[in-house]
Amino acid sequence: MSLSTPSFGALRLASSKDIERIGIVATCGFFGGPVCAWYRPFMTQYPMDTLESYCQIFAEFIKSPRHAVLVAVDSYDGLEGTVSKLNLPIYEQSVIPVTRDKVIVGVAVWALEEGSRRTGDFQGDTDIYPELSRSENRDQHQEHNEILGERAHAAQKKYPRHSSERNANTAGTDAAHRYFEGISELEMLVVHPAYRGHGHGGALVQWGLELARLDGVKQGVIGPAKGMKLYESLGFELLDELQWQGDDITPDGLKLGVLRFDPSPMNCEPEH
Repeated sequence: MSLSTPSFGALRLASSKDIERIGIVATCGFFGGPVCAWYRPFMTQYPMDTLESYCQIFAEFIKSPRHAVLVAVDSYDGLEGTVSKLNLPIYEQSVIPVTRDKVIVGVAVWALEEGSRRTGDFQGDTDIYPELSRSENRDQHQEHNEILGERAHAAQKKYPRHSSERNANTAGTDAAHRYFEGISELEMLVVHPAYRGHGHGGALVQWGLELARLDGVKQGVIGPAKGMKLYESLGFELLDELQWQGDDITPDGLKLGVLRFDPSPMNCEPEH
C-alpha cells in the first residue's frame, strides 16, 4: 500500500534541470547570513566557487533516495540580481528569464529518518544530470571548518546519529547531522532575497511538518538564531544552542539553535 504524501500545492519536487537555478537561489539566499559569514567568508571575492559548490551539493541531494528536495516558484523579478547584493557573474552569462516567467525562488531539503518507508519515493527524475564544474572552494575558511568539526565530535556523544551524510552548509557543520537519531531533518532551507516575504519559506517548512505528522516521525532542524522564532512559532522546541566565538575573519562568531518538532497531538500545536 502506497503511503499518503502531503499535497505539494504550489511546490514541486526538484529535478536535474533545476540544479543551476537552485545554485543561484542558494548562493544569493545564503549570502550575508551568519553560517556563510563563518564558513564561506570569501564569497564576495569568489562567488562562482560558492555557486559551483551549491550546484554540486544540491545535485547530490536530488539524486539521493534518502532525501526529499522541494522548490517554490514565483514570477521572475528582473531586479533580482541587484537585490541579492552579490556580484554573481552568472547573471551576465545565463539566459535571463522574461519578467513574469515562473522561476525557482526557494528550496528545502529533508533527510528522511534511518530506515524510512519513503526511501526513494521522492526521486522520480530520469533525466541525465548536467556535467558540473568542480568548485575550488576558495570562498571557504578551512580553519573555521575544522573548528566546527571538532565541536561536532563532542556533540555526537550527546545527540548521536548513525548517518554522516551531511555538508557544512546546511547548518554550519558536518556535525550537525548527528544531532537527531531516528528522526527526519530539515537540512536546508533558503529563499532568494528578491522573493522573501511572500510565504515561500513558510510553505516549504509546512510541507515538511505535514510529512512528519503523516508519518508520526519527529523532525529536527539546526539553524541560525535569526530563524529560531520562526521555527518555534511553527511548533519546534529549542533543545540546545551552539556558539563559536568570533575572530578577525568573522568577528560576530556563529550561533546556532538545535530544534525539534514533535508531531504527537499533545505537542504539535504552534504558538501564536
